[in-house]
Amino acid sequence: MLAVRQLETGYGGTVILRGVSLDVGPGQVVCLLGRNGVGKTTLMKGIMGVLKARRGSVTFKGEDLTGRPPGVRARRGIGYVPQGREIFPLLTVYDNLVLGLEAAGGRLRTVPEEAIARFPALPTLYGRRGGDLSGGQQQQLAFARALASRPELLLLDEPCEGIQPSIVAEIREVIRDIKREGRTAILLAEQDLEFVRSVGDYFYMMDRGAIVWQGEASELTDDVVHRHLAV
Repeated sequence: MLAVRQLETGYGGTVILRGVSLDVGPGQVVCLLGRNGVGKTTLMKGIMGVLKARRGSVTFKGEDLTGRPPGVRARRGIGYVPQGREIFPLLTVYDNLVLGLEAAGGRLRTVPEEAIARFPALPTLYGRRGGDLSGGQQQQLAFARALASRPELLLLDEPCEGIQPSIVAEIREVIRDIKREGRTAILLAEQDLEFVRSVGDYFYMMDRGAIVWQGEASELTDDVVHRHLAV
């Protein structure tokens, strides 16, 4: 479904990603691991088109999207929950959700019930401004907003960062439900090792802007973790 090949990108004159390649198959949960600052968020932005590729390619469902802007990628079926959530703080929860429909390119007129049903607390917050929510509530809103367009691929960048354990557990179950349904693939960047082991099918490790290891859950041993994640 997603094929990234030898992707190079960065900020200004600084190259962060150096020849990154990875694949995400239909219905898979693929996890991206690595210490802070190794390039996970940069890779997510490169896949979404927020950062332009200097070299390499991003192909989605057989279509080369390398030179296409983020809006086109969203309308092709890629949803994105960025690190820091990036909800609209002055808009209501409901209006934030409705904005998620823009990525559907006119296919949908109302927010799908299944996107809301995954986070039962959201309807009770519809009239509140996004900026007045807790960090965990904002994460739920950002997740539901990305699901509103019924994406075929979902990019999740550090969804557990800075939120309470109860909402982390809720997000875990949402990811497991999506995985069971098999309609949406997920690329998950996350530092919580226990969390990714509980949801992931395949794993990539990053260091200094490059993929340094990849393998299945059975291959993600303590030795691999110590070698690439220990400080």
